Amino acid sequence: MTPDPRDAALQATCPSVAVPRFGRLPPAGQGQRVLVARNGVFVEVTRPWLHSVLKLADLPGTPPLPYGDIREGIEFSFGVIPIAMLDEFVAHGRAKLPNEVAGALIFSSASNTLRLQMHEAIDSGPAGVRYRMPMLAPDESLAVDLHTHGRLPAVWSSTDDADDQGVKVCGVFGSLHLRRPTAAFRLAVNGCFRPLAHPWQVESCEPEAVDLEGRCPTLASMGFEEIDSRWNT
Repeated sequence: MTPDPRDAALQATCPSVAVPRFGRLPPAGQGQRVLVARNGVFVEVTRPWLHSVLKLADLPGTPPLPYGDIREGIEFSFGVIPIAMLDEFVAHGRAKLPNEVAGALIFSSASNTLRLQMHEAIDSGPAGVRYRMPMLAPDESLAVDLHTHGRLPAVWSSTDDADDQGVKVCGVFGSLHLRRPTAAFRLAVNGCFRPLAHPWQVESCEPEAVDLEGRCPTLASMGFEEIDSRWNT
């Protein structure tokens, strides 16, 4: 049977891979692939700044399938998100109250670092902001998409859900008129969202849960296990 070229193109863009029961899972290249494991169906995404494995669905325990197990995980090439950059973004948001602002943390694969980019607003108000995306250098990519909700709480709206497509970390800050803002963070993978823990969500957190040297929580405190490069057990 001759495959339809459209199916061949789709499979080349997002191949399906069976997780080996005994051997090693072949390393992933840039892009994404579907992993079929004994414990579920997963999507693996690799970007210059990100390597993540997210579970999409469970599979029944019977009949037994000839696959290995795999775990969810997330690794940022840059390590952790600097709190100082987020504090600077919040300061920009407070300066524009009551209107919303937008920006991003841009990752450079050449230097393996992040930089804060504030977006130029086309129009903004207390309930929304439209902005121009900046031109990026060839080695740069948007890693963390940021916006504010002004005096309103930091919650994910239906507009946010529609906007947060593609692959990126999304962060929103609200209640900026208060001493301590509210915030929400999540990893977006083509419409699949995973909440991420952050220093603003808990008033009384254990000291070891947050790196107090001006950085975001460790992977463990974000709800992801630190795992080896194989990620399959």
